[in-house]
Amino acid sequence: MKSEKIASKVWKIYGGKGLCSNIYLVDVAEPTLVDLGSFENADGLVEVLKGIGYEAKDIINIVFTHLHPDHVGQPSKFEYAKFFAGKEEIDAFNKNPNGAAIFEDAIKELKKIKLIPLGEDIAGMKVLKTPGHTIGSVCLWLPEQKILFSGDTLFGNGVYGRVDLATSVPEKMHNSLESLESLKYKVLCPGH
Repeated sequence: MKSEKIASKVWKIYGGKGLCSNIYLVDVAEPTLVDLGSFENADGLVEVLKGIGYEAKDIINIVFTHLHPDHVGQPSKFEYAKFFAGKEEIDAFNKNPNGAAIFEDAIKELKKIKLIPLGEDIAGMKVLKTPGHTIGSVCLWLPEQKILFSGDTLFGNGVYGRVDLATSVPEKMHNSLESLESLKYKVLCPGH
């Protein structure tokens, strides 16, 4: 895995084995990770963080844009962190873990932690509900730097996340994408 500084106090962590989402370290208010990538890349993530100057114990918050296995990694590596996701995403996981988290590794990891529903903001970022890819997908907006962390809602070049999965709500994706368009972001930080 590698890291790249993309703005003041914001890093992108990417690469690794198999399907792994991008991970973002945002330390504007307090050290916060946006997503954790995949289960098999957890040790690589911890090593990359050390290279940036952070230990796993330094991470205060972890925000999941949604609970798919390529985003939830191994939360147990971050024993001092609090874990957040959209309320609708947490409800979907509690109702049907196989539909929300898909793979057994991700389900086991998520059952080990307490998921806290996101409010309107966290660690200097505004929380935006963007259902479509999943019922509880969220994006994060860092207004001062005009950075949008879009998870699997929006990728580059207008491409968006698939909407044919168990907890997808395809009828809501259009409105979610329209709400993001109005932000006039300078930097897009997608999940993939």
